[in-house]
Amino acid sequence: MTNSDGETSHEDTHTESNNGRPPTIRSRPRRLVSYLRHNRTRILTDTAVLVAWVLVVSSIFSWLDLPNWLLYVVIFAGVVVYARATPTWERPYQSPD
Repeated sequence: MTNSDGETSHEDTHTESNNGRPPTIRSRPRRLVSYLRHNRTRILTDTAVLVAWVLVVSSIFSWLDLPNWLLYVVIFAGVVVYARATPTWERPYQSPD
């Protein structure tokens, strides 16, 4: 299939054979591997951002000598805001369950 720029688009063959739906994977270990491979970049990005958030906030609170309970509230609030602001991870398959 070519688009308006004359470039060829490559679509997954398993999507076309299932009427536009992702394939059904019955094996739980294979579903896990497929999920992790599909979301690998997002998982690493999310982990890096959250680790950086915790380190920066902890350093600031330590430097300013603020109470620990407030540190935990700020870290928790930052994680919640980040989770709400970013899209969810996707499943590249259909579960038979």
